[in-house]
Amino acid sequence: MVDAGVIGPADGKNDLTAFRAGFVTHLHSDHVTDLSTFLVQGFIAGGRGSVESPFHLYGPGDRGALPAVFPPGRPTPTAFNPTEPTPGTASMVRQLLAAFATDVNDRIFDAGSPPVDRVVQAHEIELPAGVAVPVAGPPARMSPFTVHEDDRVRVSATLVEHGQMAPSYAYRFDSDHGSIVISGDTTLTPNLLEMADGCDVLLHEVVDQVTIEASIAALPVPEEIKEAFRNHMFGAHTTETQLKQLLRDIEVGLHVLHHVVPGELPRGGWQRVAQRLCRGTRTGVVAGRDGDVIGTR
Repeated sequence: MVDAGVIGPADGKNDLTAFRAGFVTHLHSDHVTDLSTFLVQGFIAGGRGSVESPFHLYGPGDRGALPAVFPPGRPTPTAFNPTEPTPGTASMVRQLLAAFATDVNDRIFDAGSPPVDRVVQAHEIELPAGVAVPVAGPPARMSPFTVHEDDRVRVSATLVEHGQMAPSYAYRFDSDHGSIVISGDTTLTPNLLEMADGCDVLLHEVVDQVTIEASIAALPVPEEIKEAFRNHMFGAHTTETQLKQLLRDIEVGLHVLHHVVPGELPRGGWQRVAQRLCRGTRTGVVAGRDGDVIGTR
């Protein structure tokens, strides 16, 4: 965000006051590992949020159940952190900040920083009445619902299917500048199709099946572990073939390939995939790269 000019130092001070809220799609580590740095470093010297106007973080709640063992029949392992094995966003933030208590108290006592738990407020998204948190299989069919709104933007969420990682959300951001949908990690999900239909920009994940099949086959692990990897990668993510179906089923202004796995591909890379996806559809498709400025077509 600093490199993109969205946030950065101004007059020798942190200039983060315009950054009001953040949204977590799901609690896999590759989506939240940097969160502690983002929150703790941002709070120093009052740069992120204030007691009068806190920074709000929205994300999944505690799903209340451990995932099923895969493959079925394998001995059930001992749960890690058994007293709280599936913490939601609020608990995760509380524990992350607590781990930095030495630093945080130095800032509060020695540098006059405000209490971090009043400056940063985490919220676990409440699903609409009648919609249950999925434990296994596809999420319940539902329409998008509002999770945050201010004078700049309305943010909507919907459940998507990301294997046994639940709840997992996609988000839609509607403002005077247009509409953006971010899929999060997901396989094709009817809820997402409804949310994304008609948006200006859709950022959707994609995995390359051939590359992933080869990398899993080369792993020095038992076959049942390889099958577990395949089950997750192709049951919880979206392939190029599935994206073609998505682009046939809905209309979007521009589709941006996002959260690509692997990060690089040979022979023209993901831009070649984007060109293939454009064929036979009315939607422009581009391969997103860090630092790109994306407009509609």
